[in-house]
Amino acid sequence: MVATEPAQRKQIPPPHPYDEFIDGFGHMIHSQRGLPLVAGRIFAFLLVSDPPEQTAAQISNGIGASLGTISSMTRLLLEPGLIERVRQRGERSAFYRIPADGWRSITKSTIEGTRLAREMTDRGLALMADQPAASRFRLQELRDIYLFVESSIPALFEQWRRERREGSS
Repeated sequence: MVATEPAQRKQIPPPHPYDEFIDGFGHMIHSQRGLPLVAGRIFAFLLVSDPPEQTAAQISNGIGASLGTISSMTRLLLEPGLIERVRQRGERSAFYRIPADGWRSITKSTIEGTRLAREMTDRGLALMADQPAASRFRLQELRDIYLFVESSIPALFEQWRRERREGSS
């Protein structure tokens, strides 16, 4: 009988103090934004990492995903501006971080998604123009809520900016 080597075990990263937050936020981003779970976990990790700039290897170690996965998911997060890649003098590796104004890209995509959904409901209502009001009711309600949200978000963010300026004075 030949003795076989034990199967190599996947190395488990050390626990991160914010693992519960990282996993929860990753799931929320996945379910609400349709991003892959790992992309959401990377975003969450970068929200709480210290220092704020992390290499792909540090992210990989922090969330327990392969470097290949980190590479693909950071590219996915870079395009809409959810994260940014920066170089540090004397360092060979790129670092990733949440941009100082990272909330802008999230807000922009929320507004854009709401506008597109409202436009789609407008098209649906135009197609149903010859139908009784009772038949259009559900679609009309959805369109009205999209329109309300679409028109309210800019004012909410202006109020937020104003309060931030007043709070920092």
